[in-house]
Amino acid sequence: MKLERLFEVKDSKLYTVAGESYSIEGKAFPVKWSDVEGGAEEYNEDFLAKLRDDLKALEEKKEFVFIEPVFDKDAGDEQFTAAMKHTARRIKDCVSVIGFAIPGEILGEKTAYMEELSAKHQQYCFFSKEAAGTDVVLY
Repeated sequence: MKLERLFEVKDSKLYTVAGESYSIEGKAFPVKWSDVEGGAEEYNEDFLAKLRDDLKALEEKKEFVFIEPVFDKDAGDEQFTAAMKHTARRIKDCVSVIGFAIPGEILGEKTAYMEELSAKHQQYCFFSKEAAGTDVVLY
């Protein structure tokens, strides 16, 4: 199921496709890597099913969020990206998802991360918080 893009980024600001400015303030929905990946690189499908249900409930209220992955494991960037790609697959039909945040731990690999998650989810927008402060950069 391919979803249509509802948001777009212009000049590092988020807009609806109709051209209205859209604030991301308070729109982060935290998802811990350790919750997605139960153990030994296995995915916690029960957690992902509940996440989907929660996002579908937001959709019914016409609320939109960014998934904000929490980098809380000691493993490599590729494993993290694979876990978030799997998460994106499990929530692929959730209209309430604007896109994903890019954790500071992988900012150096942000291009690969965005490419992996965008491969089948072209509607996603991305954002990161600058390490030195709370300035948000949208992609």
